Amino acid sequence: MTHRIEGTLTTLRPATMNDKRAIYQWMAESDLTSLMIGPPNFPDHPIPTWEEFLDDYEDYFFDGSKPLLGHSFIIELNEQPIGQINYGEIYPDDQVTELDIWLSARKYIGKGYGTDALITLCSYLHQKFHVKKFMIAPSERNIGAIKAYKKAGFMPTTDRPVYFRPDYDDAILMIKQWSS
Repeated sequence: MTHRIEGTLTTLRPATMNDKRAIYQWMAESDLTSLMIGPPNFPDHPIPTWEEFLDDYEDYFFDGSKPLLGHSFIIELNEQPIGQINYGEIYPDDQVTELDIWLSARKYIGKGYGTDALITLCSYLHQKFHVKKFMIAPSERNIGAIKAYKKAGFMPTTDRPVYFRPDYDDAILMIKQWSS
């Protein structure tokens, strides 16, 4: 089992089955939801139902049983949960994975917590699994997220891997290349 991962501002705690409902609510029912999914800003990308969320985020994201397929972490600030971050399948041939992140409430955005969580998870994945390339793909409408991802070292690219399937029609693929 993965242990807590300390960042500069935040700590990443491996998510458990008990965290599933809160993670879903942060995405689907928080005061941040309209900034990333569903109407009015994303009428083309409806909020998933609980069942659709469970189909996307299988048990291994919460029990650590298949770490090469993905894992979810709770972002904590002073031991209080403030969001989630996860990685998907690690493609060994390319040493690449896709990340996703969302915070639990507006009061946590613009303070560097998401940026810190991204930097922390990338460092961990590089050390543990030798991942060298990280992908994240926000909608171009999510300006705040794009700014945070750039601060974490992600840059827009038009070079899309064949296996990449964006969530949004206007997704901007951003890549962070680990240099060491």
